[in-house]
Amino acid sequence: MESRQGTAGPRRTGRRRVSWVLASLLAVGLSACTSGNQGPPAKSPAPTPGSSAPGSSAPGSPAPGSPEASPKGNPGETAQGDATVLAGFFRGLTLTRHGSFGWRTVTVWPAGGPGAVPVLRVRYPADSASHRATADGASVGGAQAYLTVPSGPLREAWLSYDVRFQTGFDFVKGGKLPGLYGGTVTSGQHIPDGTDGFSTRYMWRTGGDGEVYAYLPTSQTHGTSIGRGSWTFPTGRWVQVVQHVRLNTPGKADGVLDVWFQGKQVLHRTDLNYRTTGDLKIDGLFFSSFFGGGDRSWATPKDQYADFAAMRLSATPVPATAR
Repeated sequence: MESRQGTAGPRRTGRRRVSWVLASLLAVGLSACTSGNQGPPAKSPAPTPGSSAPGSSAPGSPAPGSPEASPKGNPGETAQGDATVLAGFFRGLTLTRHGSFGWRTVTVWPAGGPGAVPVLRVRYPADSASHRATADGASVGGAQAYLTVPSGPLREAWLSYDVRFQTGFDFVKGGKLPGLYGGTVTSGQHIPDGTDGFSTRYMWRTGGDGEVYAYLPTSQTHGTSIGRGSWTFPTGRWVQVVQHVRLNTPGKADGVLDVWFQGKQVLHRTDLNYRTTGDLKIDGLFFSSFFGGGDRSWATPKDQYADFAAMRLSATPVPATAR
């Protein structure tokens, strides 16, 4: 597989739609709007859930009954209900306090994804991109958070989720999608040294081409593009992606990276160097999604969104399925 260097919602449609802002999470730092360049602490406590308020609506409401009609489900009527929906979406993973942004505009429905699972919608406002692109005049869009595995770090893990880009989604030059991470040096043109971090987020590229965008000790200047174009993200429908990472033996380049897209294996690498010490392991999920890219040329030209569902991180294999 190719490996090369790379650069970095609808209006209300009914009473049953639910918008969650996660206000108390924001208050304790989840949406502190810290730069995506900042990595998480190794073991940071989760913020305490609290009350929520209605979130902002996004343009472009699909017709009822269409593949993108707003998911249906009963809202949680109390603060604890909101927290329960969020915890249900992330399936027991622990939210950390650092490196997070964008949660004021994220929406969660308790049902609506494949199999009636919760759905999380991330919005990308017009002219938005990464934090780094704000120096070039863009605004910040998308959302990001680090989530840890309560049972402790892993040497091997599987991450699966469903994603749906809105119909007609303009991919521009590219953007980030969630992956795995370990340590504290994981992004933002900060290259890990083998002892302090790594990450394996996905990226979409022009036309929806997919890749793994990994921060590794072997990366130079930016993350490393692995397998670009080995699969293509469509718009307007759900697809499943599954990622498998097995960390290398320190001193050997025998790390594994696999990707399955819609039930088919599209990437298999067995020669990667994630670390130089056995103390560095997989800490959890790097939920990261925005346009960019380090300048305004990566920004979305219009308000857009993507939906996520069935987020699962496991120490054992998970099934790869076509949606």
